[in-house]
Order: sequence, then structure tokens, then C-alpha cells
Amino acid sequence: FEQTRHFKKYSKLSTMKLLVLLAGLVGLIPTISSLCAIQGCDKWWNAGARNNPSITGACAVLFDENCCKASKTFYIVKKEEEGKLCGTVSRFNPLSSCVGPRIKDDIESLVVMPGCTLEVWDKGSGLQNAKKEEAKSYNAGNYKDNVDRYKRNKLVFSASRTIQIVEEINDDFDDMDEDIESYRCRCNQGLRPIGK
Repeated sequence: FEQTRHFKKYSKLSTMKLLVLLAGLVGLIPTISSLCAIQGCDKWWNAGARNNPSITGACAVLFDENCCKASKTFYIVKKEEEGKLCGTVSRFNPLSSCVGPRIKDDIESLVVMPGCTLEVWDKGSGLQNAKKEEAKSYNAGNYKDNVDRYKRNKLVFSASRTIQIVEEINDDFDDMDEDIESYRCRCNQGLRPIGK
């Protein structure tokens, strides 16, 4: 009888320790998901990007890791640049029109420079299809733009006086996380509507 009582006491103590440990681990989940507090886009910007003419003179920067980790692969998009991003296979295809390093379907964060607008599509043909409709008329281009956004095939980010930061695409735009294949970046267009 004494042994059983001792076992129950030990079992309750072990269960409480396990619950405390689990509660502590659950408490870390918000910290893990907010790793950008440690190395975020603002730190990347303030650590030297803001003084780098190849970045400040560009339209946007695309990163293959969240939090703008410049130690990993990233691509500087020039003003008025558009195209398809390279993937593992297309990068080595001499007939491919893709640009940049192998970041197709791998973009997790981005920064848009002041005065610029970045459009990104989840299909390699997204830009091409949009331009085809825009060539027909403003209304056709506008309609296509709305359909793409409604179907979660496109995102558009504009920066006015300061940089526009998207630290973790998967936080607010999960459908487009690691799913961007084509892009267009325009600057100093004023409030010109998409498709014009």
C-alpha cells in the first residue's frame, strides 16, 4: 500500500512537470514565429542597404528567406524591370528568358523602394497574360488585374515616401508564399492605374 501511494505521488509530480514544460514550449511559439524581431527587414535596411546605391536606385528587392535575410539568395529588381524569375531548371536553359538567381517559387520576403510599385504573379505566364489584356484596352487590363487578385494569383505592393516591407509573405499572403514566378516593377508613375 505504501509503495502504491508513493508511486501515485511521483506520477502526479511527473505529470505536473511535464505540463509546465509543455506550457513553456507553447509560450515560445510566438517567439519562434516572430524571428524577424531578431533579424528583420528593418535591420537589413539600417545595416547598410539604405546607403547602397544599387539597392536605393532599384525598384525592389526579393528575398528567398523571410525577414530579408541578405545572407541567403536575393534579387535586386531594377526600375521598370519585368520578367519571369529563374528556377532550378530554367536558370541553366540558354533559351529561357528568366532573370535573376534561382528564386522562382522561393520568395518569402520583399522590399519595395519609395515611389515604386511591384506586381507579382504566381504563374510564369502571369505578366504575359496581364500585358495581353492591357494591350486590348484599359478596361480589359483592369478586369484581368481584378480577376488575378480575386483568385489570389497576384499581389501588388506600392511604397510612397518610405520603403514598403513584407517580412513574411506566409503571414498575410500564405497562398503566394514561395509561389511567385513573374513580376513587373514600375517607379514614379504617380497614381497611374494598373493596366495603363
